[in-house]
Amino acid sequence: MFAQFPEVEVILNRFFVKNLTQQDLRFYEYQCQFTQVPEEGSEQKALSSICYKLGVTAVRLGRHIITRQPIDTSRRQTQDWQLQEIECRDLSCQKDHERQALESFERKILECKLKEKFNKTRIEKDYEVGLIWWIPAEEGVEKRGDGWEVHRGRAINVRIEPDGKLYLEIDIHHRFYTPFTLEWWLNEYPDIQIKYVRNTYEDKKVWILEDFSNKSPNDVEIKELGISLADYHRRKGASEEEINESRIVIVRKTSDYKAKPVYHLSQRLSPVLTVEILAQIAEQGREKSEIQGVFDCIRKNINLRLSESQKTAELIFKHIYNLSCQPEPIKVNGFVMPRAKLLARNNKEIDKTAKISSFGCAKIGEKKFGCLNLSDDKTEYPEEVRKCLLEIAKNSGTQIQIDSYFTKSEYPEGYLAQQRFWQQWAAQEIKTVLVVMPWSPNEEKQKLRNQALKAGIATQFIVPVNVNNYKSLNVCLGLLCKAKWQPVYLKPLDHPEAADLVIGFDTGTNGRLYYGTSAFAVLANGQSLGWELPHVQRGETISGQAIWQVVSKLVLKFQDNCHSYPKKILLMRDGLIQKGEFEQTIEELNKKDIAVDILSVRKSGSGRMGREICSTDSKVTYQDAAVGTVVLFEETNSFILQSSEEASKKKYGGSARPLRVVHTHGKTPLELLALQTYHLTQLHPASGFCSSRLPWVLHLADKSSKEFQRIGQISVLQNIDREKLIAV
Repeated sequence: MFAQFPEVEVILNRFFVKNLTQQDLRFYEYQCQFTQVPEEGSEQKALSSICYKLGVTAVRLGRHIITRQPIDTSRRQTQDWQLQEIECRDLSCQKDHERQALESFERKILECKLKEKFNKTRIEKDYEVGLIWWIPAEEGVEKRGDGWEVHRGRAINVRIEPDGKLYLEIDIHHRFYTPFTLEWWLNEYPDIQIKYVRNTYEDKKVWILEDFSNKSPNDVEIKELGISLADYHRRKGASEEEINESRIVIVRKTSDYKAKPVYHLSQRLSPVLTVEILAQIAEQGREKSEIQGVFDCIRKNINLRLSESQKTAELIFKHIYNLSCQPEPIKVNGFVMPRAKLLARNNKEIDKTAKISSFGCAKIGEKKFGCLNLSDDKTEYPEEVRKCLLEIAKNSGTQIQIDSYFTKSEYPEGYLAQQRFWQQWAAQEIKTVLVVMPWSPNEEKQKLRNQALKAGIATQFIVPVNVNNYKSLNVCLGLLCKAKWQPVYLKPLDHPEAADLVIGFDTGTNGRLYYGTSAFAVLANGQSLGWELPHVQRGETISGQAIWQVVSKLVLKFQDNCHSYPKKILLMRDGLIQKGEFEQTIEELNKKDIAVDILSVRKSGSGRMGREICSTDSKVTYQDAAVGTVVLFEETNSFILQSSEEASKKKYGGSARPLRVVHTHGKTPLELLALQTYHLTQLHPASGFCSSRLPWVLHLADKSSKEFQRIGQISVLQNIDREKLIAV
């Protein structure tokens, strides 16, 4: 089917190193027996930990450990575990799990050799990008502003193809430090949450931000030291102004989820920002020169990225692999797929969700809305939000009721009275409420959200500051999605092998428990079938039985909507698919003659995609690949997809990074799966102007997973209609 799409030559930031020899593929394999079996879900971490204690380079291969050198007998046993040699054999690059183990091994070898050769360098292991090779000292500080620095390094990963070819994938990597204190942030951007914070003083230690307290720094005692929190920070050099103007922050170590939370001060912490957070600020129209400076620094075009990657490859080729050849980025053939067509009211084709303001929504849901104004005692919506909401309803051909108000003075005190308050609102058939609220600690906001959820009510929050057209539209879209409206549909693919039901799965963790099977489903036309409650578990591997329970529920929902079983289901998993997760589901669907395809969708590990152009002086330069560009890898049954805007077309945000998608089960042609995946990234009913880098079903599964983590009490969701998208 791709014959009708434009074919393009794509440049990847990969450099060919060598063909693996038989000697490179020969490994000793060991089985591990634990004295005490690790907790469910933690066995892989335990095996990985053992690999560092064996005196030779070792990596995990499934539930075994492999090495190129035999492990000394004295190191094969401790009081906690013992290793038994199975065999010495050649691994196969054509087997996915063995190829991945080979990549891990070669990455470890590369890390060791880089540290030996460049003894003043610093190398970090990163789950997403492989290795980060930092440029040391002042040379590594790329840019300074008023109290901020951007540090630069090189992201390096190892890729091995089924034919035994080994490549290095190399990119520029940045880390930036902000001049803002957490207190400044909370006042300036109260509606953008921060997950991590960093000490503002020498050690720059990073913490998980858990909550806030209304106590005074002078009233909180650090029992271990016998002094107040204020005195502790005075000893650490804090000024009286910093102490007096601080809120108390509750933080926890990032390295130990069992660690006891500790108190800190908001003036002695700075937020750990991400590119996504900065883009969120910029998209609100709240541009700051410091933020713009960071964007200008970290947003590198593909031409510079490939040039710098080539220089890094030269260093590694010469000093690590003893190669004298000139490294060149590889070229592959790709295709540019057509954009999806969004459908508003009466199947009107539109190019972005924002246009539903003029053309109306594809599907109407609840018509009664409440407003809880905790900002002041006015019985009214923020004016821009009210106008936008009424305009959408009018153009959708319906009338809505938005005259049910309560104010700050009418909101009762005490748990029982507050619960009754929400129940009485629900009795009036109002199941979606806009909460107008000034900045408040997360604890207060979450308490309101949970109380409403217990009564079957979904809440949309807005901080009544800088409410412009952009913000009001997105607030309205969020409110409507929570009220079972669907702003836009997706024009389905006209192909007999396209899936008619798509389900996305994600798993998230609050540091103690994992919330597996956070799932969201849509029909072929993008119509929502809703989300499902997660399965609470110990490890990241999702229970196969829990997956089948979710899929079976959604198949029955499909039957209720379409009066038949689906002919084909597309299951998408965010991240790596663990062994056994989908086996039961495949078996049960086969019994009903329902075809199924399974995709592992990975946000990292795909490198960069560019295209070659010639400038006026005939010098070859590069541009980012166009959105919708896909490269198919039939040998590994996978593809890489450029689903986000290229840097040259965006004012804010980082450089474009493609998705890597692996087809792990099913018979649907790879190109059709690529097209359906791409079109699902264009569906984003809750945002007027932006598409999602991830397919919509995974975007919502991911958002739902994070929402479940915040809620913490899954039982409060029992009364919520699954079609109310509470996580947008």
